[in-house]
Amino acid sequence: MNTKKLLMIGLVGVICMCFTVKTYAQSAKVTLSPELLIPFSKAYNVGIGGILEAEWPVEKKLGVSLATGVETLFPKYDWQSNYTFLPLKGGVKYFIDPKVFVNFNMGAAIGFNGYGTHFLVGGGLGYKFNNRIDAGFRVEDAGTSYAALRVGFRL
Repeated sequence: MNTKKLLMIGLVGVICMCFTVKTYAQSAKVTLSPELLIPFSKAYNVGIGGILEAEWPVEKKLGVSLATGVETLFPKYDWQSNYTFLPLKGGVKYFIDPKVFVNFNMGAAIGFNGYGTHFLVGGGLGYKFNNRIDAGFRVEDAGTSYAALRVGFRL
């Protein structure tokens, strides 16, 4: 199955879930998260990014989210250009308890500098310190695999 079909199936699933599940609360929670990216590929050293995420609670422990931002992986070699991409992703977040959550995201990574568009998939876990600040760790693949350490500030 090719990337476009997987992306369409995932997006249709998220949209169907949004329309079929009774909403717990109507307002979105918007979070801005600076990130440190640690690539698994030997071609890149480190990366940075920023994500703007909106989350809608569906049930007391479950929410759906849409996110975008800009992320850049810096290469080890001067002859290679930065891998900068715009992630467009949707996902689900499940709270194991009131402070700890797991999430799953999928979407597209629109690359700059001639890198093209790639299927993006990932998941991770996080900890909610209070109603304004959370922190998390996730592993994603957007043409290359990386781990992201983030701190989220609710706007």
